Amino acid sequence: MLIGEKKSIEYFMENLYAALELDTNMMLITSGIGDFSVSQEESWKYASDSIFQLTKVAEKEGLILALEPLTKYESNLVIDSKGLKKMLEEIPSPSLKGMIDTVSMHLAGETPDEYFSFLPELGHFHLMDGDAQSDTHLALDDGVLNWREYLASLKSHRYKGSCTLEIIRSNYYQNPKDAIKKSIEKVRELGI
Repeated sequence: MLIGEKKSIEYFMENLYAALELDTNMMLITSGIGDFSVSQEESWKYASDSIFQLTKVAEKEGLILALEPLTKYESNLVIDSKGLKKMLEEIPSPSLKGMIDTVSMHLAGETPDEYFSFLPELGHFHLMDGDAQSDTHLALDDGVLNWREYLASLKSHRYKGSCTLEIIRSNYYQNPKDAIKKSIEKVRELGI
């Protein structure tokens, strides 16, 4: 085990127990960034082994781990639905579920329908808008993504998991509540 892998596992284990202490039933995880000094396959194996270790504790504690694909700017491992499916197949754990991040999904050229066709069950959905060119996470209607279609797809697939807004940009720091409130109002306008 590499030192970085050990520290990552320790970090996620601490967060897993913090999630349990907060009495939540789900925690988001990622595959992280692969080590560029080794082959892609070896980096994938480190990530897979680390996630496997987390699932064993999550299973014992009754916690769901939602595996989030990152953007191609954030990772070289799980960055699309195909990578997500591959990781979920390698780690057949009832505690590990896939999830959608709308910015990552769009940058990978995918749709929610593709995720639902690949994966039998999704555990979480990050809803945000984006500029379609970077990993910027914008408030709804501050970008160009067709987030309304994404929500319609969730409804048509009878998605029952959680959905959270993920709005991250420096221009929201002074008044984050305003960006969240406006985004929630836009979702409510759809009657979903």
